[in-house]
Amino acid sequence: MGRTLQAWGARVAGILAALLMLTGAAAAQERLSGDYYGLDEARGLTIRLQDGGAGATGRIAAGDGSGQAIDGRRQGGAIVSKLIFQGKQGTARFVPQGLGLGFEWTADDGTGSVVYAFGRRGLELPPPSPSYVPEDRIGSRVEPHVFVASYEFWQPETVARTYDAMDDKFRAILQFFPAVQTDILWKLCQSTTAARGLGEALRGEGVTCAQVDTTLKNAQRSGGFNAFKRRVHAERADAERAVQCARGIHPAEVCAASARRTQAAAISLETVMTVLRGI
Repeated sequence: MGRTLQAWGARVAGILAALLMLTGAAAAQERLSGDYYGLDEARGLTIRLQDGGAGATGRIAAGDGSGQAIDGRRQGGAIVSKLIFQGKQGTARFVPQGLGLGFEWTADDGTGSVVYAFGRRGLELPPPSPSYVPEDRIGSRVEPHVFVASYEFWQPETVARTYDAMDDKFRAILQFFPAVQTDILWKLCQSTTAARGLGEALRGEGVTCAQVDTTLKNAQRSGGFNAFKRRVHAERADAERAVQCARGIHPAEVCAASARRTQAAAISLETVMTVLRGI
């Protein structure tokens, strides 16, 4: 049976909040093998890692080709290696971060440290929308359309905090867009701080964090992940517009077209489960 806006609203309103243990994504030890490119302040740097389980080897290089070898040991979920950086001897930690890698380096003499982000080659995200706000510039209150435009580029803990603070009606609107909802759930499942709304969202979709996490991680080994992200990018524009219209940001004629697209999404048979099955 097709879903209508009214049926969705009744279903969302009737779901009891229940927090689930994040045993899937949180417990998994991620391998870091791959090629990575520097983001923001790290632009021009590249990292190549071959993760053998107990440790990893590789190389960090600058844009001019200069660099040095990495020979690290596994320490929890990170790879730790001695490394000369910025002309000083220090300790580097390579940790999985979203779709890429976090690089943390601390000088042995205690004079400084840096934290950089790297993206994984072959898993480049589509560009953010004009409403995107960097994580370090958001305040205690985040507009729902800013959340939609930005969550993909924020840390999971920030996504969990802002998702919890969002009004229920905006969370209900996001459920009409199954690829976006799948992507948001994946972020929430990666958070070390369980979002209060996570259990409700998972039960409403009939999925678990383990299902979402395993499917999307496996998809990164094929073209399925990039195809999924392209779909998220296409849906995100409609989801953002729908939320903006619910906030009264756009005139009636703009929101009439948005309402038709939202209605079409709402009466489809697509859910997070069907999205996962199609990846």
